[in-house]
Amino acid sequence: MAGIRIQHPTAKDCRFNIVENDRPYPSGPQQCTPPEFGGCGSVHMFKTHHLNIDSFGACIVGDILYEKIKLHLYAAGFRETNVVDKPPTIGIGLGQREPGTGAWGNIPIIRPDGDQ
Repeated sequence: MAGIRIQHPTAKDCRFNIVENDRPYPSGPQQCTPPEFGGCGSVHMFKTHHLNIDSFGACIVGDILYEKIKLHLYAAGFRETNVVDKPPTIGIGLGQREPGTGAWGNIPIIRPDGDQ
């Protein structure tokens, strides 16, 4: 599966929340895990994607997801930079801490309403 590299003009080294406000969770509000465990700690009413933005303001999004949330990404200020034929494998859950990757709880979280 290919990916699409997107870039934000100002957001760097943060976790950006993209909310599909037309897709409520069928079972009701969902409590997101705390930042130290890879989430944002908020209660989500709608499908929410957490994008980890690197020091260049970039992130790779799977091509299928990109098509679903493209308009939300544009509205948040992202632009498409290129297609990545073989993106790196994405793991779910906590990875091993590696020097230089920062602490889990220190990443700024940018919410759709602009709050951090």
